[in-house]
Amino acid sequence: MAKHNSNATAERVTSPGADPHAGEAATIDAPVLAGSRLARLAGNSRVRAGVVLVLFAIVCFALYHEIEVTSWHEVRVALAQTRSDQIALALLGTAISYFALTGYDVLALRHLGAVRIPFSTVALTSFVSQAFTFNFGFGILTGGAVRMRLYGAAGVKPDHILATSVFAALAIWTGIAAVAGLSLVIAPDVAETVLSMPEAGARALGFALIGLVLWSWWYTATRRPKIPGLDVPAPDGTVTGLALLVGATDIVASGFALWALLPSEVTLSFPAFLVIFVSAIALGVISHVPGGLGVFEGIILLALPTAPASGLLASLLLFRFLYYLLPMGLAAGALAFLELRERQEALAKHAKRLGSSLGASIPLVSAILVFLGGFILMVSGSLPAEHHRMAILRYAVPLPFVEASHFVASIAGTLLLIVAYGLARRLESAWRVATTLLLLGAAFSLLKGIDYEEAVVCLTIAGLLIAGNRWFYRKGGVLSGALQPSEILAIGLASITSIWIGFIAFRDVAYDDTLWWDFAYRGDASRFLRATVGIAVTVLITVVYRLINRAAPARNTASREELDTARSIAAASEFAHANLALIGDKRFLFNAEKTGFVMFGTQGSSWIAMGDPIVNGDDDEVAALVWQFKELVDRNSGVPAFYQVSSENLPIYLDAGFSMVKLGEEAWVDLGAFTLDGAEGRKLRHAMSKAQRTGATFEVVPAANVTPVLPELRRVSDAWLKERKQKEKGFSLGYWTDAYMTQHDIAIVRINGRIAAFANIWRSANRNEMSIDIMRVRHEAPNGTMDFLFTALMDYAKTEGYHWFNLGMAPLSGLPRHRLAPLWSRMATWISRHGDRFYKFEGLRSFKSKFRPEWRPKYLAYPSGVLLPQILIDVTTLIATAPSRARTEETT
Repeated sequence: MAKHNSNATAERVTSPGADPHAGEAATIDAPVLAGSRLARLAGNSRVRAGVVLVLFAIVCFALYHEIEVTSWHEVRVALAQTRSDQIALALLGTAISYFALTGYDVLALRHLGAVRIPFSTVALTSFVSQAFTFNFGFGILTGGAVRMRLYGAAGVKPDHILATSVFAALAIWTGIAAVAGLSLVIAPDVAETVLSMPEAGARALGFALIGLVLWSWWYTATRRPKIPGLDVPAPDGTVTGLALLVGATDIVASGFALWALLPSEVTLSFPAFLVIFVSAIALGVISHVPGGLGVFEGIILLALPTAPASGLLASLLLFRFLYYLLPMGLAAGALAFLELRERQEALAKHAKRLGSSLGASIPLVSAILVFLGGFILMVSGSLPAEHHRMAILRYAVPLPFVEASHFVASIAGTLLLIVAYGLARRLESAWRVATTLLLLGAAFSLLKGIDYEEAVVCLTIAGLLIAGNRWFYRKGGVLSGALQPSEILAIGLASITSIWIGFIAFRDVAYDDTLWWDFAYRGDASRFLRATVGIAVTVLITVVYRLINRAAPARNTASREELDTARSIAAASEFAHANLALIGDKRFLFNAEKTGFVMFGTQGSSWIAMGDPIVNGDDDEVAALVWQFKELVDRNSGVPAFYQVSSENLPIYLDAGFSMVKLGEEAWVDLGAFTLDGAEGRKLRHAMSKAQRTGATFEVVPAANVTPVLPELRRVSDAWLKERKQKEKGFSLGYWTDAYMTQHDIAIVRINGRIAAFANIWRSANRNEMSIDIMRVRHEAPNGTMDFLFTALMDYAKTEGYHWFNLGMAPLSGLPRHRLAPLWSRMATWISRHGDRFYKFEGLRSFKSKFRPEWRPKYLAYPSGVLLPQILIDVTTLIATAPSRARTEETT
């Protein structure tokens, strides 16, 4: 019931065909454009977290008022009075519902023409995936992951697996609509209670829902539209009809499972109850709370106000166990059995590697356990103590120690919630604090009420932390790092829930100001009130401290000594893009011999390396530097990525665990074959002649002589930026500083003695490659000025004896355009076709093609698919802010 829930000059060349006066393409990289759009969605997590938190608070408030007159003793009695035949009927309904769910997968795989697999495999996969989805929500991620694992092993294509998950979700909603419509037609009187709608309106709504279902059936059968988000046609009429029948059966059976458990005082007919049940399901899904937890129960309680709350709560709890937890346990066991059986030989053969792999999950598991341990301590402090235990304790522990232990145990639990996030980041300081708090929590649990259960939990978690201490090696304060919305949400929910439980437990205690100062062995309510204040103050102080004392951002620039070392290595490199190290906006990671380096910048948690490692010597050093960089980032709790890497080194990045996406293609002109003579050079020769007739001349000013012409070059550059309303970019390309411009020769085009365009020249060692970086042109320069500059520069490079001229990358060029291509390729292809008003993708490729280059692919190496959007956003930000940050750090 999911219903319950590399060279950087690519940026430096624009197409005169699209803009005759464009001299520098270098403002937006291929993924930068995509990142800028994704950046506008980055704040959605805060909105979603806020909505869930508010909804959760509303539900808690409503439930509190519904059950404030209910005793948990009465609920336990009602549970004990549930008849065995009711439980048997509920189990029957549950079994029918889960069996019906297999129909979604069977019909979807049949419609898609997927490889034939045994029904037993389909049934098991459906059962496990749906059980995970019901309990954890996020069906595409949870149930989809299970389907991907089990169906993938059976040979089903990934696209077919994803389509099956989408098909199941659509079929479920169709079934909900059908059952809701029929129920409203049969029992419209119930809608007045649930929906505050008159019977006539309810019956009309029911017919409307039935009509909508029938129309969608007809529409999909006759029009066969594509399933949203997938290049897969909708099923035919037969499959759609069967899916509707399966969905209705699933809803009816699951509703019957709860109806059978209702107390005898509830006299609603089954069709009438289905109206309430379907409404609760729909609102549970809309709430985005996993499994509709709380929301589903709240709707049932509100819709049946005359039923005894204790009996209704008992029915809902039992339904949660029978329909959710029991199948979840069976599904988890089945999945574990399958994984162990499939990997039995591998486990025996690679036990050491598996142990290391499992060990890598220790920080995350420890964080979850510590968070749960803290929550248990908080809830324990919100509940009354066992009187017989307190009777024993009063003869052994003085009252002040009991009072202090209760308060400190609750505070320790709160701090454990906060420290847990540091454990997930593998911080050594978080490990030390968590271990200490768990030991204190165990001791104070015994002193405050002989709560040995909590003490055992704390000691067990502490033992696990001590056993896995080697996995917590990163340095940094336990309260360091940016405060994440998910962190606030989790701590807030846990704190609110524990306090809410306390208010329910002590709802019969009349509030009085003297309660705050009542100290007694049986003063549970007073201790709860004081602990509540302690919890709230602890959370508030921590949040305020984290917001005020944010860690200063790491410097993104290198020291002068590091820059000098990088300059000497870059001067000996056969790759011109090594000159990016001289800009002054990067940091460096050197190998032990100081014969190679990785240049990188940081943005947020992303550590972005610019291009492949620069190495002068053994090629094995490239792989060594990749691993060295990954280790550095891991020690600092970051996310590593390599931006604009070449295809020659792809095996190195794949071996290091990176995923790859293509960014575009780089244009390399073979100067040995480049010529202005004959038919091949006719167009370029014509462009040269045309420019020369306008008075254009070409010259190369050596770096030593650049200073005298620097003022005029700056005027051209400033006018270029002002005319295009742009700011300097950095990181993957150069930006104007006098120091940087005087490090390189400058290619200049003059028209009638006045500088019309220029570009600084990058040279590699051994005359292997020549390229350009900063390039600017006057607005009033005639058409063809840039053709003249490049043609003359290539002719110059050939005369100088260089082998290659690098024209830089054409972003989003050369990506596959097949309908089955990866999502990134399809998205990037769409951007390249329709994004010309932002960036001249097609024009840039066309301009560079004039010189008949050899196209070489460029890639982004990143850790995993889910991190790609964030890395693209961080690359965008890094390129846009590198110049300003570098200048700021130079002045500090």
